[in-house]
Amino acid sequence: METAFDIISVTDAIKRYGIDNNMGESPEMFADMVAADQSFLLYSGDLVIDTVFLLHTETLPEGVAGYVIDGNLHVNGNIINEEGDYGPTLYVTGNVTCRSLLIGGSPVHIKGDVTAEEVIMLHYNHGWMKCPGTFTAPVMIVDDYHFIPEKKNITQFYYNDNDPDSPEANDCFETDTEDFHIAAGLQALLDNKQTTTFEELRYDLTANEYVLRPTQRNSQYWHYKVAINYRDLKRVPAGFRSLSMCINALARSVSSLAYFPEKLLTPDLIRQAVNMSGMALRYLPESYITKELCYEAVTKGAILDIDIPERFFEDRLLHLLIRHSDFQMERIPVKYVTEDLLVTYVKAGRGAWLDKYCTAAGVSKQRVLQRTIADGIRYLENIFGWHFSAETYSYARSIYDNDTYASEWAGLMEKYKKKLERLQ
Repeated sequence: METAFDIISVTDAIKRYGIDNNMGESPEMFADMVAADQSFLLYSGDLVIDTVFLLHTETLPEGVAGYVIDGNLHVNGNIINEEGDYGPTLYVTGNVTCRSLLIGGSPVHIKGDVTAEEVIMLHYNHGWMKCPGTFTAPVMIVDDYHFIPEKKNITQFYYNDNDPDSPEANDCFETDTEDFHIAAGLQALLDNKQTTTFEELRYDLTANEYVLRPTQRNSQYWHYKVAINYRDLKRVPAGFRSLSMCINALARSVSSLAYFPEKLLTPDLIRQAVNMSGMALRYLPESYITKELCYEAVTKGAILDIDIPERFFEDRLLHLLIRHSDFQMERIPVKYVTEDLLVTYVKAGRGAWLDKYCTAAGVSKQRVLQRTIADGIRYLENIFGWHFSAETYSYARSIYDNDTYASEWAGLMEKYKKKLERLQ
């Protein structure tokens, strides 16, 4: 945006525009948002921006808190503040017109009317807005944002989860996969019928796109879209989901597998995905999951029961799992918990919940610890670190306090000297 702005201090903005009263509920709230040594970019008169108006903190000069526009603001593209937590302040003394308005964490006060060609969207609860004028647009969405317009002329779809007058039919609904799906009425208005969430709609508004007007989207468009955000693979028409596009998405996240055309799910590609992350299994059709893949997946971060179906639970697989991620002991059904598995659990790490698992499975904790100790002096770090007692010390000493292990034993005695002193 190559527009000439003047720079004014906070003090001048307060004197000329009473901005401390106009941005925030009070001067105290304003002081929390804007530091006394910051400044504002000021435009006097009606401002026209030909492309897009980005309300991004990163695009401002250092020390500038936001914008004061003393007049009307007309943007031929979108006004975009995609960040929900923060953003530059925007104070406009006149009217605002644009293609679409997306506001998140930016504090915004518009004294006149707001008119959007397509969508007005306010999102996330860190934002603050004041506008006594009329909001006019085909679509207005206020999602987890504390604002109810006093006057509005929304012709096709209005949703506001804080407004009692928001039509119930426009509420989101929960799908079988526990995702929140936009209302059917909104989906019908959107040009891309594959858009099912507010998040996806924000992707398009952030890209300064039309979302209601019919638009031709070719292969090049979708390649670019997926390169920016792999999640958009979900919305790519099946005919455009090429192997190269899918591989690029897979390189970003194995979750993109959920949107691969089935013909691309070859054994080699699946194995490649599992080697990237064992969590790849959760995004595959169940019929594609084999025992061999499960063995690979447990060494790559797969989560039991979420990624590894119970039909593949067997002793060798569970031992391999615990050796790689002992915290998953809590996910193993008690019917699979054996003394051998609990020995592996103690060897793999702290064995922090050994008492709990032994009690549930009816296994002797003493026997588990003795077997772990007897399997090698290298396991005494785990035993002395987390299961030190007179019994474990005495048993370990009976095996390792001799000439064969003299050096290792002496090192352990020095390291755990304070624990030994407490036994006496």
